[in-house]
Amino acid sequence: MTKDATVKLSQGDSPISALRKAHDAQLQLCDRLEEIADSLPDRVNRQKCIYASRALGPMIRETHRFEEDVVFPLIADRLKHDRTIAATLGRLRSEHCEDECFAEELSEALHALGTGRVEINIEATGYMLRGFFEATRRHIAFESEHLLSNEVLSAAGLTGDDHSRDDQSS
Repeated sequence: MTKDATVKLSQGDSPISALRKAHDAQLQLCDRLEEIADSLPDRVNRQKCIYASRALGPMIRETHRFEEDVVFPLIADRLKHDRTIAATLGRLRSEHCEDECFAEELSEALHALGTGRVEINIEATGYMLRGFFEATRRHIAFESEHLLSNEVLSAAGLTGDDHSRDDQSS
């Protein structure tokens, strides 16, 4: 999972399709985190915890950087006539900051769980896991609805598969 954490634009790949792939990877990680939460307290797979601990931070940070450096400016430029887009992007940037802090704390807890540290509070770790994967799923759903829906992409002159309608004509 850590190898796949970096959002890469392959030749011919659009930023929108790259972001959708990154969202898919995040949702898969959320599924793994939910499996870990469901395994608490007695059936913990330590290797899964270590793996998730290593993947979590880089995946979240790199996806957020890609969104903020590539996708958000593209959407903001294409939808500059939309009075709500700046507020939407501001909200998402704020959530990114909070999510990254939460991911760092959760990564430390997963590492402790994976290394078998006895002082870890299993109940608190379970709440952290559920809080993180539920918030991440909500965040992705919000972005999908407010930035990546066919309606929004059409208004921006973008599609999920192409760079833009303007780029195709050149």
